[in-house]
Parts: sequence; C-alpha cells; structure tokens
Amino acid sequence: MEALAAEAEDRRITQGVHLESRVLCDYDSGRPGPLFLIIGGMHGNEPSGVLAAQRLAESLRESPVPLRGRVLALAGNLGALRAGVRFLDRDLNRMWAARELEDVRAGRDGDAHAENTERRELLTAIESAIRTAPGRVIFLDLHSTSADGAPFSLIGDTLANREIALRYPVPVILGLEERVEGALLEYFGERGHTSIGFEAGEHTRKTTVDCQEACIWVTLIAGGGLEESAVPRARELYTLLRSSAAGLPGVVEIRHRHHVDPDDRFVMRPGFDNFHAVQRGELLASDREGDVLAPEDGLVLLPLYQGQGQDGFFVGREVRRFWLRLSRVLRRLHLELLLPILPGIRRNPEHAGGFLADPRIARLWTVEIFHLLGYRKCRPIAGMLQFSRRIERPPTGGARA
Repeated sequence: MEALAAEAEDRRITQGVHLESRVLCDYDSGRPGPLFLIIGGMHGNEPSGVLAAQRLAESLRESPVPLRGRVLALAGNLGALRAGVRFLDRDLNRMWAARELEDVRAGRDGDAHAENTERRELLTAIESAIRTAPGRVIFLDLHSTSADGAPFSLIGDTLANREIALRYPVPVILGLEERVEGALLEYFGERGHTSIGFEAGEHTRKTTVDCQEACIWVTLIAGGGLEESAVPRARELYTLLRSSAAGLPGVVEIRHRHHVDPDDRFVMRPGFDNFHAVQRGELLASDREGDVLAPEDGLVLLPLYQGQGQDGFFVGREVRRFWLRLSRVLRRLHLELLLPILPGIRRNPEHAGGFLADPRIARLWTVEIFHLLGYRKCRPIAGMLQFSRRIERPPTGGARA
C-alpha cells in the first residue's frame, strides 16, 4: 500500500507557482517566420502550462534549434498562480471581450480587483509582441481540467485553426470557444490570428505537463517553425499524445453548455471524466433547482469538480470527417455569399459578415448550414438568430480536414 501511495504521489504536481517574471520563454533564432505566442496559467490552479513552457525554455537553452520565427511564452494570472486558485477576484479568462478592452486601453477599467492589473500587464505584453511580429501569429492557450480524461484541443472553427489543431493526434473540439464569452481565444480569434486552446488533462497530474510540452513542440512543427527532423523527441511526443487519446473521436462539436452562477449550489456527480458517454435524461449533477439531466445523448466535456467556474459541463457529439471536408470546400468557394437568397435569412446590418435568420421561416437545417460555413456563434436577438464567425485567413498548408 505504501508503494502504491508513493506512486500516486509521484504522478502529482504541486499547485502554487512562484515566478520572478511573466516571461517564461523568449526565443528567436533570427530566421523569419511566425510569432508563436504561448500562455500558460490563465487560471492559477492550472500550473501545467507554466511548467511545460519552462521546460521548453530549458530545452532551447541547452540545445538551440533552427526555429523560423519567435517563441514567446507568458504566464497568465501571476497572483492566482502563487495562491494555487483559479482566480482571486474575477476569472481572468473571461475578461477579453472587445468592449472591456476598449475601457482598458482608455484607462477606464479601474483597480477594483487583482485581475484588472493582470489583464493590463498581459494585454501590454501581447500587443507589443503582435505589433513587432513580421508575419503570422499563432496563439496557443494551455489549460488543464478538474476532471480526469484525455487531452484535447479546442478552436474557433476557421480553416487556419484546423490546419494546426488537426496535426495534434488528440480530439479537436468545435463550438466550445464560441459559447464562452470573453475568453482570451476570442481576443485572438476576432483579430484573425490562428488561435488554439489545449486542455492537457487533470490539473495536478505530471502527465498533464508532459502533454502540454508535447503540444508546444507539435505546434512549432505544424505552424512551420521547425522541421520535424529538428526535434529529436518528435516521434516520442506524437506517441504520447496519440496514446493519451486512443479510441476517442477525432472531432467533436459542442451541442450544449450548462451555465453555472455562484449561488446555484451546483454539484457535479462523481465519476464523469472528459469524453464520458451519457444518454439523454441521465443524472449528471444537482443544483438548487434539483436534478440536472443530460439534455441529449453525447459526450461530457469539462465537468466541473472545483469550487470556481461558470461552466458546469458541456455535451458534444462526434463530427464525421466527411462533413469537415465538405465544409472546407464550401468555404473555399465562398458559398456564404449565397446565404441571403435562402428564405428567412438576411445580412446583419450591425455586424459585418454576420447574418440574421428568422426561425419561423428558415426552419430546415438552418443551424447545420451555418455550421458548415463556419458560423458557429449563434445568439437569439429580438426573435431572430444572429450568426457570426471568426475571420478566415487562408491557411498556409498543412493538415487537410
């Protein structure tokens, strides 16, 4: 029993990370190429991304590589990382909506809570790096989960994002980024940059750090910064990710998000890992209103097993590769230009590139058609459905959907 306990302890990492600087790694070999901007620790109880970036920095110091471009890795919420909690006053990863950032730049955000200072410093560092980047920006946001389960990536559904994410041998999640308001991924996505979130496993497992490190190296390869032959452990890294997600679907789309307010008294039932298969009506959790049931058959993602957070769980379903290939063709043909000729659909005069759909008229496959064309952000407004999508910048080659 003592040996088993020691082994279990060895698989854990300690929360509470003390950093001298927000900059974890800054490496530039002088060759032209993308800016790889990596952030770990946006949530302070998720130290694995920080530790993985520190490993990267150490590796690059000991064995320089012929990188094309620049790697800049930053720590997110320094105060929360020191305390080992998700956030101190407010979730830093829900503070990046455009309207809020306008206030930050205008000096109207105030100093009411700790995360205001964190956001201001992080925004300055991010925008300075982007301003001096000569070419493509590839953003990687490293996270971990309160539940056990396989690693996965999550993206806004653009072809440029798919180009990178489909190179990871782990599931790709579509539609989650669009359902969460104010995330840092939204900041990069709204500006047309390639942006990928990576959830590497349970917060405290050492294997989570290993998967974060593997993800970083694979991103450098997939994004054109390194040849695979320049990474001695490349085969090992791919094998680690592939084995961690063995048997899981390649692509999953989010169908449902269960929002949680602080006074909901939400409690997730034990035993749900990421990608746990559930059936409609299955008991998943409880709150002050009673039982919380699965809204449909699917796979549970990000079940909430920590005190802080607004996402109780998500439910998704597998997407067949045929539909990804079809959507890729449709987007390259720019068939979104034909959407206004469909009954009940018109352009949104208040949102460039967006559309409004009247659900009383456009009732047949409306959501599915918009999803194929990349319009995964859907909001009800004045009896209409408002659809929008991230800016599509042409991929530069790589994986095909």
